[in-house]
Amino acid sequence: MLSNQSPESHEPPGVRRTEHDQQRRRALADAAAGFSPSIGRVKCLIYLSGSDGALTRQARDTCEEAAEAFCWEVVGVIEEDDAQLAPRERGGLAQALSRLCEGEIDGIVTGWPSMISTSATERKSVKHEVRQAGGFLYTAKLADPDASGTTAGGTA
Repeated sequence: MLSNQSPESHEPPGVRRTEHDQQRRRALADAAAGFSPSIGRVKCLIYLSGSDGALTRQARDTCEEAAEAFCWEVVGVIEEDDAQLAPRERGGLAQALSRLCEGEIDGIVTGWPSMISTSATERKSVKHEVRQAGGFLYTAKLADPDASGTTAGGTA
């Protein structure tokens, strides 16, 4: 099948990106692939939510280790005790998304999926919003720590 796009372009038809945005996206891809980014270190923010202090500390350590492994610069940590609220009702998550949209950070790192939301639909919505802003949402652990009878929001 023939394409009307140049072979150098991997963008969908109709998408226009500034040179700075293209460089930033290349840097993110390089970082995800384990290469040093071409325009400085990728800046991320750690976002944690839950009422169990021990699990939150464990998640923070895991997020910091992941950021270090990817050579990401952690520019801040937001911890909040609003695990039961919907993502749109959380002040800390709104602040993280705002910083992403303003270009202060390149991505958000969290401990496990329920720290964003217990609902897969809500998590998908947040991920979509993060991608629309040109960033990434990285979950350090794919499964919640519920095997021990606890959840991100506290004891089950």
